[in-house]
Amino acid sequence: MSIYGVEEYLARAKTFIAAGDESSLRHACLELRFCLESIVYQRLRKIGDKLPRSVYKSWQPQKALKLLLSFEPRADQDVTLDICIDTVDGKPSGDWKRIGDYKMFSVKWLNKSYNKLGKFLHLTSLAEEETPPQINPVDLQEIYDEIERVSSASLVLTMNSITVVTCAVCGTDMYVSHSQIEEGSVVECYKESCGAKHNLVKIDEDRFTANRIGFKTVPCKACGEDFSIESVEHGALKDCWSCGQSHIVGWGYGIWPIADKDAAGG
Repeated sequence: MSIYGVEEYLARAKTFIAAGDESSLRHACLELRFCLESIVYQRLRKIGDKLPRSVYKSWQPQKALKLLLSFEPRADQDVTLDICIDTVDGKPSGDWKRIGDYKMFSVKWLNKSYNKLGKFLHLTSLAEEETPPQINPVDLQEIYDEIERVSSASLVLTMNSITVVTCAVCGTDMYVSHSQIEEGSVVECYKESCGAKHNLVKIDEDRFTANRIGFKTVPCKACGEDFSIESVEHGALKDCWSCGQSHIVGWGYGIWPIADKDAAGG
């Protein structure tokens, strides 16, 4: 069995694609989606216990893989790992031994393929009734081939450490990697009702800070408790964290400085 254990999904998908009728091809789409989900979620779990499954269990694979890439910027790139056992003066000497191959989808490919498969797992929408999307077995075969390639990987590389930090606004746990700290990345709170942004600043080899960016926090009109309105568009609704009261968020503008009425002839 492969390290991702998707053989059964692939076997069923292969049979359905070969059958070629619409019903079978729809079933193939489902099996291929299972493969994508299984591989991406398993890859995230390899990070370790510092990243609870609850952080990403309800996310679609595209978002989950983006999370992984924020921790490990090269996590969607194939890698071959070789090692040289013999050294001379601390430098490799002699034959190299192949340890294994790490393989993963690119975010762009995953996003495109996952959405394409999803089109055929629902009834045709009213907007598409006149020209319903057609399942192309050639497209499904290409997706199958890429999944088969990635599932043939012989190892999983995790080259990062995860640290827990607390959101400065809502107190939710956030997870940052060594790479993010080194690069001074901006991280967002995972809680969708918050989304507060924090800038990571390295102090020394053992310490860093997560500084809140901006101060978009307002008091609830019902209970008075503060809640964040980060990343909210004009006219959007936002619920208070404490009491659940909905608020509409808007903005306005005007001439500054205020024009003199007399000078303006008013």
